[in-house]
Amino acid sequence: MRQPPPVSVRCSGGRPWRALNLGLPALAAAALAAWIAGHAGAAAASVVLSAVAAASAAAFAATRWLPAPADLVWDGQAWSADGTPGTLDIAIDAGPWMLLRLRPTAGGRRRWLPLSAAEAGPAWHALRVAAFATAGRAGDGLVAAATGAAPPGR
Repeated sequence: MRQPPPVSVRCSGGRPWRALNLGLPALAAAALAAWIAGHAGAAAASVVLSAVAAASAAAFAATRWLPAPADLVWDGQAWSADGTPGTLDIAIDAGPWMLLRLRPTAGGRRRWLPLSAAEAGPAWHALRVAAFATAGRAGDGLVAAATGAAPPGR
């Protein structure tokens, strides 16, 4: 079987991914602050003010926790992210958006790589071809881990 051609893309997940990573902690903090203020008997204005303050603080803190964008490369033989070689798994394929996981060959921390079609541009199709051609069996491990079943064909 022929190997897919080399491809390189920048993975940051795009604007929706970053907005989700900022918005969810902010909404959770706002809801908690409003709930606490409401149960403490605070006035409606105080509840709103505390919710806005908590949401702002959470959004600011989340900007510090956002992972840095990574360069994902398939050189025709192996995957690497920012120079770290590994095995690529497809965690979520939502059509125009994917969540990939790179397991470093030498061990170490797994890296989650969100990627959108808009971000990948013309390399999107080549990336999907390479990812599915090389990660088919590795992706079965995610299903097996989630269900506790043995991967198919093994």
